[in-house]
Amino acid sequence: MYKIKKYKKQIFTFITIMLLLEFGVYPSLTMANTFANIVGGIALLLLILWGGLELYNYVKSDDSTEETINPKKKSVTKNKK
Repeated sequence: MYKIKKYKKQIFTFITIMLLLEFGVYPSLTMANTFANIVGGIALLLLILWGGLELYNYVKSDDSTEETINPKKKSVTKNKK
């Protein structure tokens, strides 16, 4: 459950972009109407820009996660003779 809460914004953004593409942009680009094609092209460019900005913000965020690799300290043991 923690992972879902952690990535809630990314999941919501991905689902929103996919729904807008599926039901808004793709139908307008396949219509036989030039005005609808232009509006669909502009909407597609805006969605690409939005997705790019969300990806940039995700990559540049400085949230430390549990998956970061912490180097292990070497233990020095002396051989007993």
